[in-house]
Amino acid sequence: MKKLLIIAGILILYGCQKTDVFDNTEVPSLVLNSTASSNCIAQAEELDYKIYPMTSDGSRVGDMAVLYDTNEQDFNIYFIKDIWNDPTNERHPWYAFESTDFYNYSETGEILASSTALCDQDFAIGAGSVMKNNDTYYAFYTGHNPNSGNCSNSEREAIMLATSNNPDQLFTKRNNFTTITVPKSQGFDENDNFRDPFVFEDGGQFHMLISARKNVNGTWRGVIAHYTSSDLWNWVYSDILYDGGDEIYWMMECTEVFKMGGYYYLIYSDQIGKNLYYRKSTTLTGSWSKPSDLSRFAGKGIFAAKSAIDQYGDRYLFGWKNNLSGDTDSGNWKWAGNLVSHKIYSLPNGDLAASIPHTLKNIMETNNYSITKNSQWGSVTKTDPNAESYNLISNANFDVANVIYDPVSAEKYKIDADVSFNSSNKDFGFMIGACDGYEDFYSLRFIPSENRFSFDKQNRSNLTTTSIAENYVPITLTPNTIYNIQIIIENSMVVVYINDKAALSNRIYKATNTNWGIFVDNSNVNFENIKLTTP
Repeated sequence: MKKLLIIAGILILYGCQKTDVFDNTEVPSLVLNSTASSNCIAQAEELDYKIYPMTSDGSRVGDMAVLYDTNEQDFNIYFIKDIWNDPTNERHPWYAFESTDFYNYSETGEILASSTALCDQDFAIGAGSVMKNNDTYYAFYTGHNPNSGNCSNSEREAIMLATSNNPDQLFTKRNNFTTITVPKSQGFDENDNFRDPFVFEDGGQFHMLISARKNVNGTWRGVIAHYTSSDLWNWVYSDILYDGGDEIYWMMECTEVFKMGGYYYLIYSDQIGKNLYYRKSTTLTGSWSKPSDLSRFAGKGIFAAKSAIDQYGDRYLFGWKNNLSGDTDSGNWKWAGNLVSHKIYSLPNGDLAASIPHTLKNIMETNNYSITKNSQWGSVTKTDPNAESYNLISNANFDVANVIYDPVSAEKYKIDADVSFNSSNKDFGFMIGACDGYEDFYSLRFIPSENRFSFDKQNRSNLTTTSIAENYVPITLTPNTIYNIQIIIENSMVVVYINDKAALSNRIYKATNTNWGIFVDNSNVNFENIKLTTP
């Protein structure tokens, strides 16, 4: 009660300054600012996505397959359309986008339809891959039948084939292709979990990877089965390409292998944890090792991803970020969402890194947007009179120093800043949807003691070293090192690039038209050249 009376008394003394832009370094840290006219209410979800598209009829997108068309010089991004027993009587059919610049996407319509017959193997469609051989495009896909227990001619999941002479037109199912079913009496789960074929050519031979589950030395675990073929029509089971090593996954979904430089890279999505992982090897058959440094280059936000190389030799990764039930920040994880793309490349040690596609970056920096400071609190020093640059210092936990900005009226925009810290005993970063400057805001934050960049929804007083982040990506954080931060915001999609090495894709419904800013907690940090641009 005594503390509350003290706070009330101080607020009366300083309340007249509440609506000003101020720097009250001498005011006791118990005095905590709210914004001059704060807006922290999430707007209703809008469906007019352009950078991170969904279908024009409002459906979300799921697992990807990607092909770069050298004739048209564009990416064909095939995806599972999130419809199930809708008026079209379809269950997860394949549709596609085309793009050359990761900003403008065109829809090509249905590519692969589900069957209407209850006992057909592809009563529903699952993930797969597309490749070109000679003049034919081959789509290997999962036939999924939830009715298989009552059908004599189908299994829960099996691998099927469709072909086309044009990558952006409806594929024809090949009934003369021998459906690939799970190997019998070899320890596999024979009732389910045999899906997501990825087909590629290496060393004059075709290879297919299939996500499965298998009893390995008494332990059930997700595995990646390996098949080979000389003609894409006849396939032979070879062995297990990878079983997770010292990690036990329920399923390693939507796998992909590609070669870059001196390494083969194996990419897969953890069905339970929702993160994208990769392993590397100097040979296709392994052994597969973890990255030399950081365990992954992205957070939970580019699930079931596949990649392709453009005509310049640059590789781009396409996946999806889930939406939440009720389209609210308190909703639960839902399957399917919006398309997300990153450029990926290899570092000198062979590890992979993610960066913003350069064409998207250029488009997002077309127009400058004038940001307006709403308020500031604590030890805040402007370090450049000609730029939005500050040094923020906080000397104790929960003694938050901050700069808060007015809401941005644009629906699509990019925030850019260079961030470095002199010291940090806790955390610092960016505020999203700031109801105040000390407690009630979402945070995109650096945590040097844990070497990670994190998205958290919890109020500041609830954050501890054991708090589970909504999303995070590991990154090595050292003092007096500049970290360039690029944040792309479109409706509820918020994608962050850290030093063009790591990416964090997030769903934040109160990201747009709310107060935002920068903050430090028990840290000494420089935020330099804060800019906001629009396409």
